[in-house]
Amino acid sequence: MKRKAESSAKKNAVNFFGAFGYLFCLLQWFWAVMLYFSVVQSTTKFVAPEAGSSHIEQTSDFTLGLPDPLKWAVLIFVTVLMIAITAYVLIKMPMGIVKNSNKAVHKTAESVAPMIMRAQHKKITPKSRLKITARLILALKLLLVATPVILAVASGLLEKQFIDYSIATVVAYGVAALSAGAFAMQYALAKLLRVPTQELW
Repeated sequence: MKRKAESSAKKNAVNFFGAFGYLFCLLQWFWAVMLYFSVVQSTTKFVAPEAGSSHIEQTSDFTLGLPDPLKWAVLIFVTVLMIAITAYVLIKMPMGIVKNSNKAVHKTAESVAPMIMRAQHKKITPKSRLKITARLILALKLLLVATPVILAVASGLLEKQFIDYSIATVVAYGVAALSAGAFAMQYALAKLLRVPTQELW
């Protein structure tokens, strides 16, 4: 029982850094999307220009037509609702993102592993499958970190930039360093504490 608790504590300590790695990856992707906001905005205007304007007009008419007490009631209700949603997101969302990211990475690696072994004409054994799955998980994590950086660097090719290019790249490199650092700490600690790679997030 004591050994099991010790093993669980080691696993949790190692995956603590893995969780932060996924959260920083999310920030990287969010930043990459922000950099291409002008492209998304232009596409939205091109696809539905009239719908957007009519929606804005309807909203403003609705707001202006309300009596003062009702305006305040709506404003207070919306404010309380936004605070509640923000609190829920701050508490629940990070762990949900970590679990879903971990699940997606592991499932992808487990699905691709047999195909790679067949392509290499290798016999599929539980040991070889675990080994190649662990390598694929590491490769997918590196891809998650590297892709937003590439997108940030490529954002300099945009005609209209939403954020200054030097700021865009500095932030992208900084958050990527945090992601890579968290994952590096995870693998280094796993090796030190002898946590099997298949148990890493």
